[in-house]
Amino acid sequence: MVQARIGRWTTLGGLLVGLVLLAGGVTSQADEKDNPLRDELLKLNAATSEEVQNAKFRALLKDRAKARLAVAEATKMMKEAKEKDKPFNYNGALILARVAHVLRDYDAAERFYEHLVKLATDIKSGPKMLSAYEGLIDMYFDAKRYNDVIRVCEEVVDLTAPKEVVDAQPFVLERLIQAKAKQGNTDEALNMAKGLIEVTNGSWYFLQLKGWIQREAGKYTDAIATYMEVLDKIDANKDLKGETKDKLKDDVRYILSGLYVDNKDIDKAAKQLQILIKRNPDKPGYKNDLGFIWCDNDMNLEESEKLIREALELDRKQKEEKKKEGKIDVVTESAAYLDSLGWVLFKQKKYKEALEYLKKAANDEDEGNHLEIWDHLGDCYLALGQKPEAIAAWEKGLKMEDLTKRDAERRRKVTEKIRKAKSETKD
Repeated sequence: MVQARIGRWTTLGGLLVGLVLLAGGVTSQADEKDNPLRDELLKLNAATSEEVQNAKFRALLKDRAKARLAVAEATKMMKEAKEKDKPFNYNGALILARVAHVLRDYDAAERFYEHLVKLATDIKSGPKMLSAYEGLIDMYFDAKRYNDVIRVCEEVVDLTAPKEVVDAQPFVLERLIQAKAKQGNTDEALNMAKGLIEVTNGSWYFLQLKGWIQREAGKYTDAIATYMEVLDKIDANKDLKGETKDKLKDDVRYILSGLYVDNKDIDKAAKQLQILIKRNPDKPGYKNDLGFIWCDNDMNLEESEKLIREALELDRKQKEEKKKEGKIDVVTESAAYLDSLGWVLFKQKKYKEALEYLKKAANDEDEGNHLEIWDHLGDCYLALGQKPEAIAAWEKGLKMEDLTKRDAERRRKVTEKIRKAKSETKD
């Protein structure tokens, strides 16, 4: 997935003015040449440094509705131009590709990423080619276009230059294997992963890929055994030192905690998270996850609530520091943590208090688009006797994309809840 390293906020005053003008009315053909939005979009080409690119990326995404208008206008500009006269250079196209990707406007993102690949290939820039291909592959993966992931990965693996691209080919092959697993071809994916492990002399890194495929195939016991082996290999690796080794081990333990939940072994999942919390008391995610899995399984509800509230407070303080440093623009509460708090309150039958947090989680435009959050909200409405609101929440949740394998089963259960609630309403 595309991870934007966001720098200091830079205001795009003219761009926002242009967006407002575009939102307020349709520009005529005669006015196309004097379109202020187009003028400001073209200024993205001058963003030569990563810091400026990230600032403009953030500026565009500050208002999602206006960002969508900007991407639509930029896409129109690309369509209108002749191949050799495309309006955006690498800098501008990179910003627009990432914005479109975040907005899930995959058609627009594809156009800009493909443009990036062509521009980088024309100048034979290894780093730029790698960045462009990586973005294109990740976008296809996020869009669940796995045939396209495989096609582009094969294209990259077949390249014999530049060096940066050739050096990255094993990791591109990793993505190809993951795409095959996502298509259900887990046996083929496992065989390919074993080949990578063999040619890298039993590398712990590609052993992780084997565990990932086993998890994708629902072979949780096998995946747990594989990740335990990964943990041992990392621990025994003399080339890994200090914080680097500790961080890698923490990452594996976190994956194991999720696998134990998949395997319905909550005590072992909790044990891994307790180790992580002890080692990383400043990481709110571990506290939230432990609190959530306990409450989701009706265990240790008071301790769960305490952990989740600590996670929210710790997250808030860390974001306030980032805001002071100029790394983020606003301090927001994590939708995942708000959902956890709402859910633990629900489990304690504090429905009115729970509803407040669940509504805030669901209304988060960035993180609230998850079936699980809307399912929790629907359950809370039902517990309060608000059946129409419950049905509406569940129906909205069903419009969300599945983010995990667990979502498929949740989708079935939510569909049944809606059917039952509607049937009772008619009676």
